[in-house]
Amino acid sequence: MMGQRWGEDGAALGRSRSVGSSRFLSVMQSNSICRRALNLGGFVAALLGGLALAVPVKAGQYQLLAEQANTVVVAARVQNAEQVCNLEISIQGQASLEREVRAPHFEARIDITPKDAESVVVTWRGKSKRVNDEVVNACPTLGRTQFQVVNDNVALRAAWLSGLAAMGQAKAECVRTALQLDRVRIEWFDMNSPESSPEDWKIQRAMGQCDAFLAQKKAWGEQNPKSFPCVQSGVKTRCEGFYSVTENGKNRPISAEAAIRRQLDKQPWGTGMRETAGAKVARQKQEQALKDQQLAEEQAKVKAAIEAREREEQMAIEAIAAQARERKAKAEADHARRLQELERREQERLEKRSWMLKQLEKLKSDPKADAKSDAKPVDGKAPEAQAEQVKPKDAATSDVKSEEPKPK
Repeated sequence: MMGQRWGEDGAALGRSRSVGSSRFLSVMQSNSICRRALNLGGFVAALLGGLALAVPVKAGQYQLLAEQANTVVVAARVQNAEQVCNLEISIQGQASLEREVRAPHFEARIDITPKDAESVVVTWRGKSKRVNDEVVNACPTLGRTQFQVVNDNVALRAAWLSGLAAMGQAKAECVRTALQLDRVRIEWFDMNSPESSPEDWKIQRAMGQCDAFLAQKKAWGEQNPKSFPCVQSGVKTRCEGFYSVTENGKNRPISAEAAIRRQLDKQPWGTGMRETAGAKVARQKQEQALKDQQLAEEQAKVKAAIEAREREEQMAIEAIAAQARERKAKAEADHARRLQELERREQERLEKRSWMLKQLEKLKSDPKADAKSDAKPVDGKAPEAQAEQVKPKDAATSDVKSEEPKPK
């Protein structure tokens, strides 16, 4: 967002002019960046050439926008063992104020609203005070600085934009973040000012620590940390890099800003990589689709096996039923044949019995019919057969006669 704002302001370069910053602008936009940076001091060299000098250099101060409230920083040089002390700060054109400042930097933020002035002088000195029956010692120091008043900061923003662009994207982003974390308002900070500022060492630190931050190896190597190909659990996917910190033996992801903050404070930090949310969702959908397919195939196999078993059982049942029907049909046929045979025999018996009864009845009614019957067959049988049938009767008669009682 800041880079976008600087780009828009840079496009406005030439449409407005900053009072008192023309010399800084001409230096920042010169054709020989390194040579001019060395002439301006260590911080300009670090800004434009990516270098951080080992020795502290005093250069730079905020510019103030006329008729507007401007927040700036002043710092007391306290060389004794004081940890907390009090300052009385005098601002040209405004009422004096007091601030408690603390080690190690003894900084105080103040608001200045310049009116009808080309510059504003600020001075400070130690002054003790009493708070709740406790005395806050006066800071053993005296100090002074001067702020230049301008009508706009277009030239400054354009100069910073040009200087950051010369560093390269990665370092420029790191420096921007580091200075934002330290609350340095670089769009109002004139590094060509002869004054010194508490922000000087912060800018110098940002330059040096961002070099160290970028030099540390990252889990994603030289790839774009936002998205790069990787392998997770043997599966090819897309990953993103992240910064981390170790707490209680466990790694916890942190933001890039938090990692830069730890770098500025010389605290350890690390990096890692993880699957991107989009790739994870796509992979999980693919895995779920594969699981669903496998489940459907397995269910189809189980269903086919069940159906095959049911068919086999049904065929076995039908075979048993067919055998039972066959046995039943055979038994019924055998039974029917036996019945027919019995009926036939019974019919023959009845026919024979009927003929004999008729002959006996004839003999009883007409004894002479026996002689007539000798001449022609009866019921289609020969006379011999008829005679044989009559013989038992004669025999029976003779038997009866022979059994007559004898005279006593």
